[in-house]
Amino acid sequence: ASIVSKRGVYWSRSRNGLWKKGDTSGAWQYLRSIEVDCDSDALRYAVYQHGTPPAFCHFNRRNCWGDEKGLGALEKTLIERKKTAPEGSYSKRLFDDSNLLRSKLVEEAQELFEAESKDEVASEAADLMYFAMVKCVKAGVGLEDVENWLNR
Repeated sequence: ASIVSKRGVYWSRSRNGLWKKGDTSGAWQYLRSIEVDCDSDALRYAVYQHGTPPAFCHFNRRNCWGDEKGLGALEKTLIERKKTAPEGSYSKRLFDDSNLLRSKLVEEAQELFEAESKDEVASEAADLMYFAMVKCVKAGVGLEDVENWLNR
C-alpha cells in the first residue's frame, strides 16, 4: 500500500487495519524510500513530513523521540525567526542585510580553515553551519534540498 500510494501506510492496532498516515490529521508522509535491514526482519521508511506543522508524533512533533536537535532544530528555529524576528535583532539583520551575511560566512569559513584542535574545528564548523543555514532559509532552501544535492 505504501509503495503504490507513495505515502506512509502502517498497521494500526486500534483500527485493526491499514492506516494511511495523515488521512485524519493532515500530517501526512511522502514516501522517499523503504529499506530492508541486514537480516530482512525490519523495514525503514524514509519520508518527508507534510502538514502544519509537519508532524509525525501524537504530540505534534516531527518524531516520537523528543525535540529535534542539531541542524534540524536550527533550521526550524531559523524558519520561525525569519517570520517573527523583531526589528533590530541579529537574526533580522542577517536575513535583511546580504552584505552582513556574506561577511559572516567568509569570516567563519576563514576561522574554520585556521582552526587546529578538534574542539576549535567543531566550534568553527558549527558557526559556519549556522550562517550557511541562515543563507539557506533566506533563499527558501531546506536541509532536505541540501541532502538531495549531497545524495546525487
